[in-house]
Amino acid sequence: MGAIAGTLEGKVALVVGGGADGPPRPGETVAMGNGRSIAARLGAAGASVAVTDIALERAQETVDVIGAGLAIRADAGIEADCRGAVEQTLAAFGRIDIVVANVAVPGRMPLRSQTMEDFERAMRVNVTGHWITAQAALPSMLEQGSGTFVFVGSAAGIQSPGRSLAYEVSKAGQLALMRHIAVRYGARGIRSNALVLGVIDSTMVRRGFGVDPVAEAARGSVSPMRRQGTTDEVGDAALFLASDASSYVNGQSLMLDGGTSIAWPAPSAPAPAP
Repeated sequence: MGAIAGTLEGKVALVVGGGADGPPRPGETVAMGNGRSIAARLGAAGASVAVTDIALERAQETVDVIGAGLAIRADAGIEADCRGAVEQTLAAFGRIDIVVANVAVPGRMPLRSQTMEDFERAMRVNVTGHWITAQAALPSMLEQGSGTFVFVGSAAGIQSPGRSLAYEVSKAGQLALMRHIAVRYGARGIRSNALVLGVIDSTMVRRGFGVDPVAEAARGSVSPMRRQGTTDEVGDAALFLASDASSYVNGQSLMLDGGTSIAWPAPSAPAPAP
């Protein structure tokens, strides 16, 4: 379960958005989304893990995958739920060392058709809920002199697919939040980084873009590696950022996109003359 398993003994992690609601991959008995995979990796590395989801049964399913932990029902778009998740984690474990801000809602409206309702929902869940959670967790981290935030972002916060204004703006805002924490509190033992995802074979992507072979092949063709990323790879990368293996990494956006962001879309060379 990861290259640096066993490095979080004695640590407590809060994974916001650690459930998964499918569809599963063929052969999976439990659907593995990014949040669930991250929670499982942190648990396998020795951390005590609290998991939130808007549906308590999905959070509990993740805890069952880990084998132990705390399941919390919380809506990331509601301030009281965000603060309550932190309070419940502190009450159960006495501390918080790691906060993984994974929860997000998608959108598919370009500028011309973007609605206020859709925009405000994306900002409320993808940005506001994360800063409220960070604000609530920060005092205990400052008191103990250490803490780590891992924000699960998207390449859409850096590069525009031209598909969803609300999602793109909210994901850019999430990265600004990550940088603010890193700069403001780095000298007090608090690190903050983002895991910026490209095309990952996750439950959210499968729901949004389909599971038929044509759709799967199209997603795999985006990366120079000619495949999608896996939730296992997301979990391993998050474990790296959450652990002391990345102790001098602060304020960074780690791209997990198979090289898509550095590929130049050069036109195909003309066929040679006969």
